[in-house]
Amino acid sequence: MDETNGDHTRPAPTRRRLLAGLAGGSVVGIAGCADGASDHTGEKTITIVPPLNPADSTDRWDRWGGMTPYWTRVVEPLVWGTEEMQPKPWLATDWEPTGDTTWVFELREGVRFHNGEELTSDDVVHSYENDILERYGDFVYGWLHLEPGSVEKIDEYTVEFTTTDPFPDFPGTIGHNMLDIHPPSADPWNGDVVGTGPFTLEQVENGQYVELGTHDEYWGGDVEPDGLTFRAAEDETTRTNLLESGDADVVFEPAKPRLGSLRERDEYTVATQQSSGSTFVSCNLYREPTDDADLRRALNYAVSQSEIVDEVLNGLGKPARGPISTVIDWAAYDDLPAYERDHGTARDLVADSSYDGEELTCLVRNDRDDDDLIAQVLQSEFAAVGVDLDIDVLERAAYQDRTGRGEFHLAVDGTQSNSPGADYLMWENFHSRGIDNVDRYESDGTGLFNLGGEVDDRIETGFQSYDPEQRREAYLEAQRRIVEEAVVIPIAYREYAVAMDADLEGIDLHPIDRLLEWRTLSR
Repeated sequence: MDETNGDHTRPAPTRRRLLAGLAGGSVVGIAGCADGASDHTGEKTITIVPPLNPADSTDRWDRWGGMTPYWTRVVEPLVWGTEEMQPKPWLATDWEPTGDTTWVFELREGVRFHNGEELTSDDVVHSYENDILERYGDFVYGWLHLEPGSVEKIDEYTVEFTTTDPFPDFPGTIGHNMLDIHPPSADPWNGDVVGTGPFTLEQVENGQYVELGTHDEYWGGDVEPDGLTFRAAEDETTRTNLLESGDADVVFEPAKPRLGSLRERDEYTVATQQSSGSTFVSCNLYREPTDDADLRRALNYAVSQSEIVDEVLNGLGKPARGPISTVIDWAAYDDLPAYERDHGTARDLVADSSYDGEELTCLVRNDRDDDDLIAQVLQSEFAAVGVDLDIDVLERAAYQDRTGRGEFHLAVDGTQSNSPGADYLMWENFHSRGIDNVDRYESDGTGLFNLGGEVDDRIETGFQSYDPEQRREAYLEAQRRIVEEAVVIPIAYREYAVAMDADLEGIDLHPIDRLLEWRTLSR
């Protein structure tokens, strides 16, 4: 690796070196372990392996009988998202703000649930009031800016929502698979999943396998596959093995070192798409010594995003300059400060900072591909500028506990929107009352990643402005301050890969992988 100042430093480890060091570890695969799963070659039933468990009865998916609403296209929301991350009519055909905090939605007529009942306003009111708002409580109040009693029927196909405060991004925010509409006659909390989607839930096995049939009266038109199956395989190597063994037809995020060989083989197709997600390293602003902006800037100057993308991510991703993926319309890039790797400048900043040789703690989740390798690169680069880094790999619950209590200096992290309305990314990550910061902010006036003051003001302006230009300018200034103060070390704007049998057609990738459509998938 070359430096801008020409000084000699240790090269950061390449992915090959890092993976060699991890070769002694074991990977638990599940190929062949899901009862009922089989090779469907020659049939119209297609097996898909997403990057997360398609069903997990021990997690939030209890509401859908263990079936995730993501990917499966069994249930549907009122709003969908375009490839430009804009809200798109779905079960609702139109909407408009009728006041500072009121929205009126017109429903699509003639939509049939899987049980044959027609979708009406009563179903929307029931789904929100008696399910989403009642069951999820505070989780959705802050996300959707709705409280119980805020969803009302106007007529058979018209519904009014009243938000707790001005919320221009409301239509895009409810374009999310978890906010599905179902009839009062169904009880999804007890496994009775009745949606409006092109596929019907037929079977869930042990949180590892989902079998779907087709909805013959789907409002969106004919459904090409006879059915779909989804299999769990959290590890990228296992997903790739399932494809190559013929036990899967489509896999998300195959093992990155094997992408090249998959592309070279005629029997497979590999497609990639920049997503709404980004990877960055979060800096704890309220713990010494990362409360020192000079030290945080030094850590930014120590890193080469392009080399991490090339060496660790195998070229899958775009080097980041800020914390928000550039597929989002108000995300900034050219207008943000750039920290090109410069170890000389980094050493000077370390010397000027309050850093006194202590070991910094970097938290890494063990269920996210590549994060540990990224942390190892950081460890090497930081050592070259005189900063000692300890990496602590944790299970997700332990990671969240440690970050929530502020017991860390750095954390390999990131953010991603699963709906076309992405304004909450700025709020939840960087506003003092965002979910990551609010507990500590309310208890002692601190937080984790919140600069407060002007940045809070800019985020609030962007969040509540109906003027696109004012919104964009407000978010631009907030992002500029976040980068200037080195609140994060940007790493990459994420891209995801999908590998599939070459004889499959009809997959159009989307910045939100959970919004992929399977209705036109065919061999």
